[in-house]
Amino acid sequence: MAKNGLGKVTGSSVTGESALFKVLHWLIAVLIVFQGLLGAANLRIAWLQDHLASAIVVHEEIGLLILLLTLSLFIVRVITGRRSGAGAQPSHQLWAKIAHGAFYGLIFVECAIGIWMMGLLGKGLTILAWHMPLPITADPHFAFSTVLQWHAAVALTLAFLIVIHSLAALYHHYVLRDHTLTRMLPVRLSRTNPKS
Repeated sequence: MAKNGLGKVTGSSVTGESALFKVLHWLIAVLIVFQGLLGAANLRIAWLQDHLASAIVVHEEIGLLILLLTLSLFIVRVITGRRSGAGAQPSHQLWAKIAHGAFYGLIFVECAIGIWMMGLLGKGLTILAWHMPLPITADPHFAFSTVLQWHAAVALTLAFLIVIHSLAALYHHYVLRDHTLTRMLPVRLSRTNPKS
């Protein structure tokens, strides 16, 4: 099977992923887990609550980085023609498309809610040393009483989907014994066929 420089599959099935795709995938995964832990800690750990302004800036900048990386991953998927579940059974392809579509949708919605919250708090967006005001009327009460709950609900839904996604990867590896998990690992652990 042939691939172009970005890993575009020109054959009938997928046997590997481009390095760029893997790097983006795992960076997003690690940052989302960190972001979820930081968001929960901001609400529960006294030291972070005493330094909430700084903690929010870190949370905001990581959120914007996740948005940028997710947009980049989406663009790479479009350019390379990567299809979720390519080479799998039709039912698995359908579930893969639904899961990956849900991931992109939830990440974009979560980032949009986070940006809206920063506007409602009257803070605008801070990216490193650059600050951009947002054309949103400040309403801190609405931000904390309602929008924060939506932000948390989407985060919990995303966490649930991550667990399901991880379990599906393990199912592919240990039950179906295919290369779905191993081809997405940052480094190849083995070149042997899992079905052997």
